[in-house]
This record gives sequence, C-alpha cells and structure tokens, in this order.
Amino acid sequence: MRLFAKDLPSHALTSDALHHLAARGLSDSGGPKPLLLRVLTDLFVMRATHTSEETRQFAEIARRLIADATPDECDHVARVLCNHEAAPPDVLDRLAQRGGVGALKLIAECRALSTSILQDAAATGDATVAIALAQRPDLDSNMIAELAARDDIDVLRTLAHNEAAPLSAAILSGFVARARNDAELAQALVARLPHRPETLALFMTADARQRALMIARTRESAGENEPPSYALEHGAETALRRIEAIALESAQDDFATALADACHCDVELARAIVADTGGEPLAVALRALGLRPEIVTRIFLFVDPQISHSYGRVSALARLATALSQDVAKRILDAMTGRVITTARHTTLHDQTARLSSARAGLTQTRAPRSVSDLLKRPA
Repeated sequence: MRLFAKDLPSHALTSDALHHLAARGLSDSGGPKPLLLRVLTDLFVMRATHTSEETRQFAEIARRLIADATPDECDHVARVLCNHEAAPPDVLDRLAQRGGVGALKLIAECRALSTSILQDAAATGDATVAIALAQRPDLDSNMIAELAARDDIDVLRTLAHNEAAPLSAAILSGFVARARNDAELAQALVARLPHRPETLALFMTADARQRALMIARTRESAGENEPPSYALEHGAETALRRIEAIALESAQDDFATALADACHCDVELARAIVADTGGEPLAVALRALGLRPEIVTRIFLFVDPQISHSYGRVSALARLATALSQDVAKRILDAMTGRVITTARHTTLHDQTARLSSARAGLTQTRAPRSVSDLLKRPA
C-alpha cells in the first residue's frame, strides 16, 4: 500500500518501513503503535489536497489509532490538522473529544469541527474548554447565549474581547451588570463597544475618546442636533448653591457627600466621580443637576488640583459642559448609577461591527460628531 504517494517526492513515502507502519495501522494485531499516528499525519499534511480515496484511507487508520495514542501524539496531530483543508471531520471530532492542549486549539480555531462537538463544549465543557470556545471567530447567537449563561467571569471576559462575537442587547446588558464589579470586563466592553447604549452604564471606566463617543451617541438618541438651551433648566436651587459653596472651599470629602445627596447615588460612586482624573464624570453629574457651564468650570478650578493646574484640561471640560444639555447629562448619570437601562431611539439588537474589527477604529471616529470629539482633545 502506498498511502498519499501521488505527486510526492519519491523519498517521502517509498521506504519499506513507512509502508509497514501503514499496514500495521490497518491491522487489528501488532499491539501498541507508538508514533504511528504522528508519522502518518505528518505525511498527510505534506500536501494541501488529497483525493477522496487518500483521505478515506487516512481517516480509517487515524480512527483506529487515536484511542491508543499518547496525549502528546494527539496534541501534535490536532495542531497540524487544525487548519488543514483536507482534514477528515470525524478524525477532528475524535481528537477534540480526547481533550488536551490540541483539543483546545481545535475548539478555538477549527472550522471543520461538528456542531454537536461545539454545542457539548458550550454546555458541559470545563472552564478551559469554554474559554477556548469563546475565542472562536464564528460563534452563533445560541452558543454565545450558552456561554454567557455560565457562572464564569473568565468566559465572559473572553467573549467581550472577541470582536467577532456578536452580542445582542440582552446579552450585553447582562455583561454590563457583571462588569460593574469587574474592571477587566468593563474595560473590554467599553473598548470594543463604546457606541452601544448598554455600555453607557460603564461611563466611569471609559477613557476620554470613549466618553466622547458615549456622549455623542446619547445626544443623538435624545434627538439633539442644536446647542443646548440653559434657560429651561431647573434644579434644587439650595442644594446647587451648597454644592458650589463646598467646592469653592476645596473640601473634597464634603463635596463628594453633597454630590451623592444631590444625585441620589452611593457615596462611594460620588467619591469615584470626584476623584476621576479625566473630569468627564463630574462634568456630567454637575450638568445633570442643572448647574450652568460657567459654574461647572468654576468648580473644576477648586475641586481637583490635577485638573485645575492644567489650563488645557479645564478648557476641554468647559467645552464639554457647554455642549451637554441637562437631559443628556441625566441619561448618562442614570446609566452610571444603574437607576435605568438607557436605550437608544433606534436600538441595535446585534453588534453590527462584529467581524469588522479592522474598520472599527475608523467607524468610531467618523460616527462621533466633530464638535463633541473635539471637546475632549488634550492639548499637545
């Protein structure tokens, strides 16, 4: 028998030893067959394509050998067959069921694995298997839902980092709820999906560019195309004057307490808002209370020395306060505090940018209104 011999160099498969190994692979006798699976697989992958008969012969031998092969041998075979166009699907399935490092590679990358193998991995696989599955570029909504239902934060983090995995509104809302108590998950979500209304709740985690995009999208969903009007704004006048007076005294702790009372939020959240070195969360909170932009700017000059000592930063925050209406600021503050789930006027059910990671950066920049993006540009 001369397996896979067509078009190969004569030295590749003509030795009597290799033909003897192939014959042993098709025989039920001979006991253990060390390295045979590895040798035959390496010969198989030397060519990109095979005839149907060659593939059938390889699959027949491999199926018999997998059960007795060592873990290292199975790992090697799984790695070299993972992306081979002619790899027999039933052989790949058996290798995936054997477990090990090679099986994890198949589950994470191999497109020829059967749906049943992937479904079993999502439903009953251990944590390492689920994490491998969550890396696949071709996950469907059912598998994502199965993985998202697992009580394993590492699986959720992996899905959040997988830009090819589409996340529905319901799934993303669940991720955001978990992300409130997990910084890594929060950062992954805002880095990937700052344009989605569900991630507005993670405004505190976002960087300046992401916050600008969140604000722009919130303004868009509120139907704001014109500069905000300050004449119609309202607030508890006494509370607002108290907040301003405390800020001017540079008493950060007292200021955070007063802010928590006025915003009806947890004191710890208010302290985080005040301590944020970017300043955008505080600008949002103060505008949500109805403080006029000039008062917001004055507060920034006293509350945080890191901000007040930077003319460029104060100027950027003043522009942000001027552009924010009270309505938009309230929407963002409510999302940060978890009082409401903010949804856009036209809610997208799936991440339409999934599988378009190479264009994602350009999309984010072009969709943000220039006037808002420019608000947060730091001086050179």
